[in-house]
Amino acid sequence: MNMQESEKNLPSRIKQQILEAWEAGHGGTPDQVHMLQGEDGMALIIPKALYQAEIDLVKRESSGGGGRVLNQYLRTLLHTVATDFSPMIEEISQQKVEEVVPLIDLRAGWAIAFFRFRK
Repeated sequence: MNMQESEKNLPSRIKQQILEAWEAGHGGTPDQVHMLQGEDGMALIIPKALYQAEIDLVKRESSGGGGRVLNQYLRTLLHTVATDFSPMIEEISQQKVEEVVPLIDLRAGWAIAFFRFRK
């Protein structure tokens, strides 16, 4: 997939709504949203989406049990938040969203929602 950064096409209002939705569901104070768009999909990236305590917990834990639970919780939350933004993604991309795939990087503290377009 040839990805292009489309942050310039993402109005400040939409970026703010995405941040507010994540903050309402999870908390924290992420201050940025990035968007990458390609032919097959679009990715919404929220750096610093997790609390430092969550990142520290994952780094300290060797068994991974709590990390798996945290990952599943955050992925479910991100899927819920991202799905609500599918109509806006469709408007921006002029394509239908087929699937929303939530990805959480527990070590970096990033939340990434991938919107796969219908072919």
